[in-house]
Amino acid sequence: MELDMIIENFFNAIENKDFSTVESLLANNFKITGVSPEPLGIKEMMGELRSYTTGMPDFRFNYKIGSVSKNIVESKVKITGTHLNEMPAPMPGVPNIPATNKRINMPEEKLRFTFKDNKIEFLNIETTPDGGIPGVLKRLGVELPAQVHH
Repeated sequence: MELDMIIENFFNAIENKDFSTVESLLANNFKITGVSPEPLGIKEMMGELRSYTTGMPDFRFNYKIGSVSKNIVESKVKITGTHLNEMPAPMPGVPNIPATNKRINMPEEKLRFTFKDNKIEFLNIETTPDGGIPGVLKRLGVELPAQVHH
């Protein structure tokens, strides 16, 4: 499968809450950087994604695929969603978040996917100052633990 199609499947599977497909696209040693102070593995990322899509049933990446090279795909996302349901704790130190009915419209962020053997091995998110996990939570009115601030 072409790498850009794998990325489309990745985004669409998350938006459709098809988490077994998401996990099938990731390498066993998958790491994501840029969203929190420390890199996250599969388990942590999947927990955050489940939290977001539970709390915001209309969660969307609004992604655009950019350049595709030998083993790297660059894309951009502009996350949107409406916080209609209680959101399970998206990260340690943050409690469940009661529904706020707030609509979030995040700034555009650049993503860089690195592949090995047609699996996503690394995902780096170039977050904006008001983006990433802290930006989503701030928009929902959540006070962040001190170690989470960028």
